[in-house]
Amino acid sequence: MKINSYKDFCLFQNVSRETYEKFIIFHKTLIKWQSSINLISKNSIENIWARHFLDSAQLYKITKEIKGNIIDFGSGAGFPGLILAMMGHTKIHLVESDQKKCTFLREVCMLTDTYVTIHNSRIENLEYFEVDLITARALAPLNKLIDYAEAFVNKSSTNQKIPKMLFLKGKSYRKEISNLIQQETFSIEEFVSITDKFGKILYINKRNMVNIKNE
Repeated sequence: MKINSYKDFCLFQNVSRETYEKFIIFHKTLIKWQSSINLISKNSIENIWARHFLDSAQLYKITKEIKGNIIDFGSGAGFPGLILAMMGHTKIHLVESDQKKCTFLREVCMLTDTYVTIHNSRIENLEYFEVDLITARALAPLNKLIDYAEAFVNKSSTNQKIPKMLFLKGKSYRKEISNLIQQETFSIEEFVSITDKFGKILYINKRNMVNIKNE
């Protein structure tokens, strides 16, 4: 899947021209910084528009009704959290432990006039605040991501429910689901990924009964 223009991008994900222009600035800044710090895999640079921008943008249709805080664990170069902010979410929190990557994220936000809250912190050290959704991409296996979410919520002074979770997963997703179900009970809704024919987008909610749905 090659994307070389606004028209190409909109064949797969409709965005405004203004949003796409922000993506252009994001892309140029990332390429500039990539020479000094490793923001994305070198193997993915050639297909960066599909592999990173479109891969992240496809989450917007699932998340667009969420009005509360969205926290992006292990944001790295800003995928998917910064993309979701550029597309319209106003309460995005990016969590990244690497200080240089946080500096990169701040520069992109400044250049594109995009508002996010950046937490230069390890996930396990992050102070609790109320969150409606947790996202992550290429960070850790599902059971580890659930551990992060539970540890974060356990810092609350009140008995809080674990937020909904939205994770982009590759071809090993079925094994990760199997391992997760053996330990906990969750509602897991699967969405087709438009960028990875072997992967899925997993929308997870902790509950008393396991219920796996396929879109």
